[in-house]
Amino acid sequence: MNCTNHPEVEAQGMCAYCGKPFCKDCLVEVKGRMYCKNDLGNVLDEAKNSAAASQPTINITNTNDNANTNVNANVNAGFMGAPRKSKTVALILCLIGFLGFGGLHRMYVGKVGSGVVHFLTYGLCAVGTIIDLIAILSGGFRDSYGQPLV
Repeated sequence: MNCTNHPEVEAQGMCAYCGKPFCKDCLVEVKGRMYCKNDLGNVLDEAKNSAAASQPTINITNTNDNANTNVNANVNAGFMGAPRKSKTVALILCLIGFLGFGGLHRMYVGKVGSGVVHFLTYGLCAVGTIIDLIAILSGGFRDSYGQPLV
């Protein structure tokens, strides 16, 4: 069997596209397959068209119909929705501190650590209880979130 282009030369392989025999000078190897130089352009065009056809169509729809509304249902809430503490309750608990149970008012507003210290030291020898009493009455006493008492 001789080459289709060179009848005097023996064929070295067959073109994978057209199936005709060709010599080694007329064949080109592409990804392990042999193609004749005449059909190589057709093979590349078909590969390009099939690659373009296999690309997915991407549709991006970016709409936001979210109507954010912030309704503050708990108007008496402090930081992160924590309920606000009562000034009257804190005042009563502070006065109980003079009976030997100091620090209860601090535990009530969320200041547990300093409340335990006041409890163990009898309100820091009543000086801390007096300072807190004045702060509660003047409106300067705050809960653990820094919110004033109501």
